[in-house]
This record gives sequence, structure tokens and C-alpha cells, in this order.
Amino acid sequence: MSRCPAAIAAFFVLSLAALLTPAGALAVSASPSPGSDVITYKIGINQDYDGMNPFSSWSGISWECFRLGYDFLTWYDKDYQPTPDVASSWETSSDGKTWTFHIRQGMTWQDGRPLTADDVAFTYNLIIKTQDASYIQYLTGVTKVTATDDTTLVIQTGAPNACMLALYIPILPEHVWKKADPNNLGSFRNWPFVGSGPFQVTELKKSKWVKLEANKQYPQELGGAPTLDEVYYVISQNTDSMIEDYRAGNVDAVVDFPAAYEKVLGGTPGTTAVASPAIGFHELAFNCWSSNKSKGNPLLRDAAIRQAVHWAIDKKSINATSMAGLAVPGTSLISPVQGIWHWEVPQADQYTYDPEKAKQILEDAGYTDSDGDSIRENAKGKKLDFRFVALNEYPEDQAAAKMIVSWCDDIGIKLRLDQKDEGAFGDEVYDNANYDMFIWSWGGDIDPGFMLSTFTTKQILNWGDSQYSNPEYDKLYVEQAEAIDLADPTDPTKRKAVTDKMQKILYRDNPYIILWYNVNLQAFRADTWSGYRQIPAAGGAPFWNYLRATYIDLKPEKIAAAEKGGTPAWVYVVVALVVVVVIVGFVWFRRRPRAVESA
Repeated sequence: MSRCPAAIAAFFVLSLAALLTPAGALAVSASPSPGSDVITYKIGINQDYDGMNPFSSWSGISWECFRLGYDFLTWYDKDYQPTPDVASSWETSSDGKTWTFHIRQGMTWQDGRPLTADDVAFTYNLIIKTQDASYIQYLTGVTKVTATDDTTLVIQTGAPNACMLALYIPILPEHVWKKADPNNLGSFRNWPFVGSGPFQVTELKKSKWVKLEANKQYPQELGGAPTLDEVYYVISQNTDSMIEDYRAGNVDAVVDFPAAYEKVLGGTPGTTAVASPAIGFHELAFNCWSSNKSKGNPLLRDAAIRQAVHWAIDKKSINATSMAGLAVPGTSLISPVQGIWHWEVPQADQYTYDPEKAKQILEDAGYTDSDGDSIRENAKGKKLDFRFVALNEYPEDQAAAKMIVSWCDDIGIKLRLDQKDEGAFGDEVYDNANYDMFIWSWGGDIDPGFMLSTFTTKQILNWGDSQYSNPEYDKLYVEQAEAIDLADPTDPTKRKAVTDKMQKILYRDNPYIILWYNVNLQAFRADTWSGYRQIPAAGGAPFWNYLRATYIDLKPEKIAAAEKGGTPAWVYVVVALVVVVVIVGFVWFRRRPRAVESA
């Protein structure tokens, strides 16, 4: 059988395209083209997901999927103020103990079943019944949740709850989740994923990708059906390959990359790169658990050691080295992005880089170097020698960790640095607290309640990865939840007075040392896509900003141009390439093409 020259040319075009595609790139077209039936947007990230169960998953990808896949009782606007979501409106009683929410009519789950107030009541009552540590802190003081009809939800509390418009709890479909074991909600497979949000998670490939498909029935009042048909989170095991995939056009955006790449990506044609202040922080954490079950070094229960480490750290140098100067060195727990909830530590009370003061604190606490090996020990000869974990997924944390090891060595504390994968270390932290110190990060929540709750005694071996406990702090946590001004429930003044006290205690006791506040480092194609909704509008991040607007509004510019008429430039490029390859093909058609591994 004779070979057709056109077929040979097509064969070589496809082979050449494959050879120019970086290994590991997702086998989906980089961007939509005129006439394409499916509009796909791909986001590169070098972190993996850890499941799709909102009772046990904590990774950034998983929670971005929860924000897109589920609706919540209320949501947030661009200024991070409460706005309707499943509830279209609400009112509260004069004593602040009864809240009535009016559930939006006509909403459906992604499998077509109706979403009603019964689903909301089921979700909250499941958490109350099980006292599940993932969300129970939001429902402090809640005594009863009732769906009086399909569109009315009534929540009653023993005392006013200041967080009632910030219940960061995904609303779950009762017909799916009633099958879950209430004694082990975190083990429920939750697949297929059924939510009510603008996107549904439809495909998972561990360490490769997560695929979401648009919910074309999403209510117009909440933004309407997305223009996109599909979103992929393309998971890379290597930052360099992720960046190359972006520059080659195999992904349309990259998020959460090391700060050193910000200028490189910003110089890529057609790219907008942002370094936007974000909720959360990177922290140096200590295992403070005072229990015989603890597998951490008991010396770290002494706040004096933790305070000395804080004085020994030069946060400005860490920011300059690890974050290319793009971050703000950290002080108190709640990020400045969270506005009024951030406690501004008085300048005179701030820990600064002062190794001599650190040494004096250790001396005063009885930690001396009696044997001359440069490592301090207590009166019983127990040395200040601790395990210290930095995660492979975060080059900025690894760089900071190496600096901290050196600074601690200067004051007589030995840190044995161990680099681990995030997933494996997460199991160690949350299963049995088998660690001494680590660097990690939190994204947290817009409202301060969740982040503050992670230091309550109830959160030990749950979200409390410092295993910190303080009865005074526990009491204040309940107090802040109930600190509401009945004359004006939206006035945060009373609650802020309590949350400031809580942050002050944590700053003194140092279960965490806040190294720097998070920065949303993102780069995205602004020449081929429009509809990015950046938070804040000037220089902000379009993704991982807690809102869904970008995902709903994104539109491909090339399709728009094709619809207006005219031949796109890429057509001429392909034609020229075909001509060249036809000529080459006649010469080389007998050669076996290089094997190309598919994604």
C-alpha cells in the first residue's frame, strides 16, 4: 500500500508537537481553538490533593474543589463581607439566639436532586451529633437546627453566636452522606462527588490531575453557568517542569510557585504575574503536648525554649532569602489581610532578632552547656536536640529551615533537619503527633474563628498540630464566639477585644512562630483569556482567593476573535509548519519516530 504525502505530513506534525511537549504535561489541548466543542482551562500546581472528603482533607487543591463544588449557607463578596449563597436572606431574634435563614428556591444537586433546607439541617446536625472536630467550632453554642419547610432553616443557640454569617461548612446532600458512618466521617469515600456548586469534580488521577466539569444549571443569582466546560488542576512533581509547561502553553496558569520565579514569569509574553497578600501564614511550630502519649520531645513544653528560638530568628533575612522580599514578616496569628481581626503587636513587645537575648533566656531557665559540646542541656543532662521537619513541596520553607538551623546552633540548640513529603508528614502530625518542630503553612478562613480554634484543647490530635492547651485560652474561645453586639450584630468591636487577647497569649507562649504572612504567587495568560476577577482588584490573585468569580467568568479570547471573523495567526504558523514538515517528511519518512510517553 502506497503512503499518502498528506498523511506523512500529518504524522510528522503530530510527532513534532509531542516532542516539543514537556514530559508529564497533561494530554489536553493547552487552550481552546475555533470550532472546539469543549473549553478547557488548566492550572499548574506542584502540590497534590489528599482526597475529596471535607471531613478529612486539608490540601489546597482539595479545598479549592470544595469551594467550587459545594455551596455554603452564606458566602463572601469581593470585600470578604457575608453575602447570600444557599441562603438568600436571613434575620435574627432580638436576643440573638434564633436565626432564620431563607433557603434559595430551585437549587439542585449535581445529580439532579433538589437541594432544600433539609440538606442544610442534616449537615449541621451531623456535625453537632458527632462533635466532629473539623467544623464543630463554627457551631459553638448551637442547640438546635430545624428545617421548618423546604425553604426555611431555623438555628437556635444557648447564647448569641457571633460567627453565624461565617459558617465555613460545605452544605452536603443528605441522600449521599446519610450513608456515611457517623463514627468515622473522615473515611467516607465521597465518590462520585455530588455537590451543588458551579463545578463538579469528575476525575482524579493521583499526582497527575484533578478534573472539574461545569455545572450548567448553576443559578444565575449566584453567577450563573460558567463559560468554561472543564478545569484541570495539573499536578507537577517538579517546579521547573511546571514553569516550563506554562511557558510552553501546556497550562494556562500556575499558582503557588516559589517567589524566585515571580520575575521570570512576569517577563513571559502575554502573562500577568501577581504577588498578592493572602490569608494565612508560614509558621515554625512546636509539639507542646503535655501527655504521656506525646511522641514529641518534652523539653519543648517549656515556653522559655520556644521564646528563645523566636528571639534567635531573623525574619527579615528569611523574607529576603526565601520570599525574594515579597512577603511581610509575621507577628500575630491572624493575617493583616483579614483586616480588623489582625492584632497589631506593639513595637516594644515584638520579638526581633536578638541572639544575645535568646541566650540569656536559656541561661535564666537553667539550660547551659556544661560539657562544652556547644549544645545546651537541662539540669538532668537532657540536651536541646530536636527533630526539625521541612516539606519537600515548599522550597521557600526549606531555605528558611536551613537558616533557622544555623541561628539555633548559635544559641546552643541543635536542630536535625529532615525533609519529608507533605502527605506523609500530615499523617504523622494528625495521627500520632510524632514530631518535635516543623515549618508548614496555613490558609485558614476569612473569619478568625477557625484558626483560633486550632489552639483549643479539643483540637489536640485534630486540627491542633501544635497540640497546645491552655484553659484560659479555651475559655476565651467560647467568649469570642458569643461576643456579639445585639444592637448591631455586624459590629465586630466586642469580639475583636477577645480575639486580640487570644492572639496575645499565643504570641507570648509561642506554640507557633509566624515567620511570614502568605503571598498568593500566581501567573496567568491575560492575552488568551479574559474574565479574571482579581482580589483585590488591583494586583490581586484570581485563584485561591476564596471566591468563585474567576472560574465562572473566564472566557477564551481566541474563540471570541474567531467568532468576530478573520484568520487567527496560529493558522498561518501551523500551515508553515506543515509545509516544512512535508519537505522533511519525504527525506526522513523511513525513520522510526522517537517514542513519546503519554501523560
